[in-house]
Amino acid sequence: MRIKQCLLLVIFWLAVAPMAQADVDARVVRTLQLKTTPLDMAIPGNGRYIYVLTSDAQLKIYKENGTLRDALRVDPGVDRIKPGPKEDRLFLINSANNQIQVLYLDFIHEIPVDGSPVKGSADAGVTVTFFTDFQ
Repeated sequence: MRIKQCLLLVIFWLAVAPMAQADVDARVVRTLQLKTTPLDMAIPGNGRYIYVLTSDAQLKIYKENGTLRDALRVDPGVDRIKPGPKEDRLFLINSANNQIQVLYLDFIHEIPVDGSPVKGSADAGVTVTFFTDFQ
């Protein structure tokens, strides 16, 4: 019987006790200014990129610092996006057609080779670089 009384007392106290106020400090740290209406956005698990789907059927890829890395055209019916298990996969969802496209993103990184030792013609169309000085 004592347990029931304690339980009733706790339930009563929770019902009538004032809600605790928590202090929240909020500040805007970055704003992405778009020229078209954003429909959806996704951030992969590592947070290195921000994917934004816009109303003009473009997928905008922003770096984590807010600079635009690239913009890709997608099917005009795509209305949502979801990140995949890795940063190079993105699911494009077309609700009207009941379709999901799996998009594989291959991020191309340029490696500056200016000033590197050259064997052969310095103005060749292809440059092969060997990193042999690593231990």
